[in-house]
Amino acid sequence: MLAYGNFRVIRSRIFKVNWRGKALDNWLLLLGIVPGLAWLAYFSRKSLRPYRQFRHVLRVFLWGCAVTVPAGLLEHWTHARVEQQTLTESIIASFLLIAPLEEAFKLLAVWLGIYRKPDFREPIDGLVYSTTAALGFACVENVVYMGIFGPRVFLLRAIFATPAHVMFSAMWGYSMGVARFRRNRELVIILQGLIISVLLHGAYNCLVAVSPTTGVISLIPLMGLMVWLMNKRIRDFRQNYPFPPLGKGPLVWCPTCGAYTLEESGFCPRCGTRVPPLETDVPRFCSRCRALIDPGRETCYRCGQVVTPLDVCPPRA
Repeated sequence: MLAYGNFRVIRSRIFKVNWRGKALDNWLLLLGIVPGLAWLAYFSRKSLRPYRQFRHVLRVFLWGCAVTVPAGLLEHWTHARVEQQTLTESIIASFLLIAPLEEAFKLLAVWLGIYRKPDFREPIDGLVYSTTAALGFACVENVVYMGIFGPRVFLLRAIFATPAHVMFSAMWGYSMGVARFRRNRELVIILQGLIISVLLHGAYNCLVAVSPTTGVISLIPLMGLMVWLMNKRIRDFRQNYPFPPLGKGPLVWCPTCGAYTLEESGFCPRCGTRVPPLETDVPRFCSRCRALIDPGRETCYRCGQVVTPLDVCPPRA
C-alpha cells in the first residue's frame, strides 16, 4: 500500500520550503505517526515481559521505518499503485508487486534487526517483532499518505491500514517464531507464512483498488478474518508451543544463539555451543511451555506443570 507514485509530488507536498529554507510547515503530517505509536504501545503493554527489553523493540521499529524507502522505490520503479483500474491490473499490482514487496521488506527488518540475535528468545517473539516492524512501516506510510491526501485520511489509516499491516505481518511472524527454534526446514516454514501474508495483503489492496467507494464495507469481513487468524496464532503460542519438549528439568538460554537449552544437557541443541554451569539467579524456564519459572511457586503459572525446588535452583558442585 506504499505505492504512491511520483516522488517529486510527494516531496513537494510533504516538505514546503520557504525562502528562508524552513521545512515542514505542515506539521499536521506528524499525526501520521500517532496511530502506529499508539498500536505499538498497546501491543508492547500486552506482550512485553521483563526479559524482553524495549531497546530491542525500538531497534526493530526503526528497521521497519527504514525499509519503507527501498520498498517505495521499487514500487515507484514498477509503477505499482493502489488505484481504480481493471480487475486484471488490480490483481497483478496487488498480489504480484505491492504485497510481496512490502511483506518481504518488513520480514527483512525483523531478520536484520533481531532474528539471528540471542534476544529472539521464544516463539512468540516472532509475533511481537513482526508486529513492531509492521507498525514502523505503517508510520512512514501514514505520513506519506497524509502528505498526499491531507488529514482526511487519518481516521481510515488509523482504523484500517495500520492494524491491517500488523495482521499481514503476523502471518510470517508466526512462522518465524516456529522456524527459529526448529533445526530443519527453517526457510520453508518462513516462506509458508510469507505466502499467507501476501495473499491477505493482496486481497486487501485489490478490494480497495477495485471498489474505492465501498472499500471500507468490503474490508470489514477481511479484517475480521485476519483478527481471527492472528488471535489463533497467539493462542497456539501460549497453549501449544510448536516445538517438541527438550526433556525434564529447567531450561536456560544458549549464550550464543539464544535458543532454549536443557540445563542438564550441557550443550545447545540448535547451535551445539557448550553451556557451562550457570548461577542460580539466571532466568530458568518451564521445560513444557517455556514460561519463566517463578521461584516462589511450585507449579508453572502457564501450564500447571509441577516445578520442584531442584528445577528452580539446581545444586552446583
